[in-house]
Amino acid sequence: MRILITAIVMALLFSSCRTTVTYTGLRPADVSLPKEIQSVVLVNRYKANRQNQWLNIVEGIFTGEILFADKRGVEQALAALQGRLMDGPKYRVSIANDMFYGTGTGILPPPLDVNEIKNLCQKYQADAVIAIEGFDSDIMVVTEPRQRKRTVEGKEVIENFFEAIERVRINMSWRLYNGQTGSIIDQHTMLAERGFNATGNTADLARRALLFPVDAIMKTAFEGGDSYGTRISPSWVSYVREIYGRASGSGQMKKAKKMARRGDWEGAATIWERLSRSPRTKVAKRATYNRAVAAEFIGNYEEALTWARKASDVYNLRQADRYVYTLKARMNELKRLDMQMEDVEKK
Repeated sequence: MRILITAIVMALLFSSCRTTVTYTGLRPADVSLPKEIQSVVLVNRYKANRQNQWLNIVEGIFTGEILFADKRGVEQALAALQGRLMDGPKYRVSIANDMFYGTGTGILPPPLDVNEIKNLCQKYQADAVIAIEGFDSDIMVVTEPRQRKRTVEGKEVIENFFEAIERVRINMSWRLYNGQTGSIIDQHTMLAERGFNATGNTADLARRALLFPVDAIMKTAFEGGDSYGTRISPSWVSYVREIYGRASGSGQMKKAKKMARRGDWEGAATIWERLSRSPRTKVAKRATYNRAVAAEFIGNYEEALTWARKASDVYNLRQADRYVYTLKARMNELKRLDMQMEDVEKK
């Protein structure tokens, strides 16, 4: 037990030497769409026709589903997808006002007719159609007793309370159609999940403090729509890295960290490069690692990989071992991104 506690303490001390830094970079889409697709029109095909709509309402009453919550969720999913695509550098986006009926459930309807796809693309001057065609949400709420310690008037007391946990699960399905042929380019069914927590002195108060179920469905659906956007479009995302903020006997490490945190990566790199030649091993290895991170933030990935390998090979730094693989993954992303953005850059 004493050995375990010592290991935990050492791990905490070691992690406290590092600080988190982030940069925003363009991430390639998971699915590379045909190059001729440069504009898309979004279609809401969730709504059931009048006959099936009443069946869905009756079914919702018996299953405990919240009436019209899924309708609001679909709207949020489309809004998130629209925002993600518009924020990206590649696609022009429009929203179709046309009504197309689906099943009103998570079950996919038959694909849209080829002529419907071509008419939509002609009407909205689009190269492809993206339709949300299936959506089904479930909410489960559980309440559990909890305890926490508090200090009251110098004495430690145990306080009893309840925690309510609201779990949302949404199955949503998307189809992406080629505007010229009407064929399906991408059909994707995804699961969006999110949990919400609240506490109270009683189980009832804890449940009442939870987010209203419709709002919980809307927030979860929004994340799902945003996630589908990153699947089909290059997107701006945050990349998180760590740097060493200090090394025993080197005030320059702290100075360089502050420079990096305020965005002066060139200045920080100059200091770390000098410190990488320090006779003190701890200073040299951490500065070498930081110099790799600085190179990535500046945009020189080959140089970053060279410094990371040096920190790994010369100093056996485990953090550098992991960073080498991280850099290689990011460099592979950039190669895919170049191919996806090729036509955009020619404009």
